[in-house]
Amino acid sequence: MASFDLVITGGRVIDGTGSPWFYADIGLRDGRIAAIARSTPGRPGPLVGRAVEVLDVHGLTVAPGFIDMHSHSDVSILAYPTADSKVTQGVTTEVFGQCGYSAAPLTERSVDPVKAMIGTTDVGVDYDWHSYADLAARIEARGTALNLAGLVGHGTVRMNTMGFENRRPAAEELDAMRRQVAEAMRDGAFGLSTGLIYTPGSYSETAEVVELAKVAAEHSGVYFTHMRSEGRGLMGAVAEAITIGREAHIPVQISHLKCAGPAQGTAPKLIETIQAARAEGIDVTADHYPYTAGATSLSSLLPPWAHEGGQEDLRRRLLDPAARARMKVDMRGPLPGWDNDFATLPFSGVLIATCPDKSLEGRGVEDIAADWGKDVYDTVFDILLVSLATGMVIFMSRDDDMRLLLTQEFVMVGSDTVSLALGAEGRQHPRTYGTFPRVLGQCVRDEKLLPLEQAVRKMTGFPAAKLGLRDRGLLGEGLAADITIFDPATIADAATYANPNRFATGIAHVLVNGRFTLRDGRPTGALPGRMLRHGA
Repeated sequence: MASFDLVITGGRVIDGTGSPWFYADIGLRDGRIAAIARSTPGRPGPLVGRAVEVLDVHGLTVAPGFIDMHSHSDVSILAYPTADSKVTQGVTTEVFGQCGYSAAPLTERSVDPVKAMIGTTDVGVDYDWHSYADLAARIEARGTALNLAGLVGHGTVRMNTMGFENRRPAAEELDAMRRQVAEAMRDGAFGLSTGLIYTPGSYSETAEVVELAKVAAEHSGVYFTHMRSEGRGLMGAVAEAITIGREAHIPVQISHLKCAGPAQGTAPKLIETIQAARAEGIDVTADHYPYTAGATSLSSLLPPWAHEGGQEDLRRRLLDPAARARMKVDMRGPLPGWDNDFATLPFSGVLIATCPDKSLEGRGVEDIAADWGKDVYDTVFDILLVSLATGMVIFMSRDDDMRLLLTQEFVMVGSDTVSLALGAEGRQHPRTYGTFPRVLGQCVRDEKLLPLEQAVRKMTGFPAAKLGLRDRGLLGEGLAADITIFDPATIADAATYANPNRFATGIAHVLVNGRFTLRDGRPTGALPGRMLRHGA
């Protein structure tokens, strides 16, 4: 009788710890790694004769499945459960609910803003859940190719409680937010996320976030933050994140760490600040993507006051000439209480990514303005009147900062994208299809920024440890069989800003819980993923 369902043989094994690679057979049984046995090149593997099936991967590297530490697939995974865009990158687990906008807990008050912010208004999904547990059950019933770890968003619970009111919460409102965070954490959320550059998160003070982070800390969660600024106010925003970690006694994860706009060139100072906090004993880490452009909602270019009251009030202001004139003034220069990271960036670096008017996708705002005979500000306002869910790609960072940040020991990898299937509509940021292969191909193989083993650790063992995933992120006996097999000589991203919806190359096979989601470079359509629960 065979001992294993599958034996992977002949490959160089990188186990996710950062240790040097080695040759070994890996035997799988019932979705887990049942045995790892060292092997010798040129000789039959020690486990080969004991398997129902043998997968010969000579010349390839065998690694733990990649963990996308920053995704926005809360709802897209329901529309595109095969997650081809992530599977073809070697991703087996992703963390959603980021930047303060989680898809749960949800109320009628927060449905439309959440749809607009996470870009899933037109994917055919009925938002018919309320609690985090409801969303988890919905995902499990639908099936998923990936394992998923969710966060509870500060912006969402604030919308549920206060709408888009720009003020401190009353005591009873803060208690209501605490209860929502506590319920989500009991239901399996991995932590609290904030989007302090976005409304309504930007309306909050540090003390409010500390109180909610304390609730997550009581459940051993992590504080994930899209900070209040990534540009002019970057160092103050990092200090705030560290303060929240210190006062709430909670680990901190800084989302998509970057030096944007006026902060370009300050990566050494940023690194020094984070290292000092770590030396103090504060568990501050970060995730990062290897691109100089970001992507977010076009509406984030507008000043915070424009969003007060919610989407209907925002639409009314976009139609009001006086409000438009005021927005133009505030978008051009400093506005007290708003660290406008975009004020110093030229509109030539802003591209429309997703919009119901497909003729606008992939075009620069300045190009559209010239066609329409309008200034760039009125053009932005009119595009938003087409859809408040319009997404943009915006060039904001420098290559040298990006490369330096990626090599830091406290930095992981995160795509900051949704999961999509082959043929999904809309132009995406190239990171949607290329983040992980770009790190391994361009940054490791071509530019030699860091060793392959360390890069794999940033994608596997390191994020698993941060999340408290005891049985994923490493290759070891008894652990879940989440495995990515790739060719380090050929792995590469194919997506570009001009042609962003293109799959990467060089990922040969991906297994999630012991089943192939990618085989011979092609998605299988299998849905073996699970909704992971913190502490389980």
